[in-house]
Amino acid sequence: GGQTKDNGDLSSQTQCSTPLSADGEEFVSVLTELLFELHVAATPDKLNKARMRAHEWVNKVEQPVTTDTVVRETQDKPGGEDSPGESQEEKKDGEERQERKEDKKAKESDARSVEAVYMSSVGSLAEVTARSIEQLHKVAELILHGQDLEKPARDQAQILTRLTCAMCTEVDCLCKSFSDALLLVGAQRKAEELNPLVDGVLQEGTNSTNYIHNAFQLLLPVLQMSHIQSQRCRPAEEAAAPLQH
Repeated sequence: GGQTKDNGDLSSQTQCSTPLSADGEEFVSVLTELLFELHVAATPDKLNKARMRAHEWVNKVEQPVTTDTVVRETQDKPGGEDSPGESQEEKKDGEERQERKEDKKAKESDARSVEAVYMSSVGSLAEVTARSIEQLHKVAELILHGQDLEKPARDQAQILTRLTCAMCTEVDCLCKSFSDALLLVGAQRKAEELNPLVDGVLQEGTNSTNYIHNAFQLLLPVLQMSHIQSQRCRPAEEAAAPLQH
């Protein structure tokens, strides 16, 4: 609740941004168009590559979820086999410990295990968030270096708000895909095991949009500087004009 208040009007505007398709074509075209409107020499290449990797990874996880995966998830729990004889008791304990270690390693390395899906979800959200913030910083740098003096600060602010909204919408879309993938892969897991992981991914998604909102807020002094620079340049240009006649 408190986080939403801190974000002010921007958080309410994220809900009304242009709907973006899951394949991301529309996301790229929206970002490219907004950057073009800002008149800055920036392209969303790195951000696009990060979100493409995330979507491709989700597709790979969802496609091979077969009976095999489900059976493996249920069998991955320790305990189950009888020892052939009493003399094997210690050996059995050792084997079980070894199996548990191997199961843990297998889960971490198996791209379709619940644990791997969770870790990849968090990692992908972090990467997309970092690239979104990097994109906003790059735009700020270009505005600050005066590439856009002919664009009023009010117009810049409106375009940057739409750009931020598009980024947050994409993060929300990814977050939903990740939580759906977790629910699909962990269908045979107990709720008390699976729910905290799903909640964790959703919380990371909320954190990501908050970080992007905060990066947007940091652009406000840049817009103020841009406005001041444009105001200073205008009288100089007007004073120079009569001298040319």
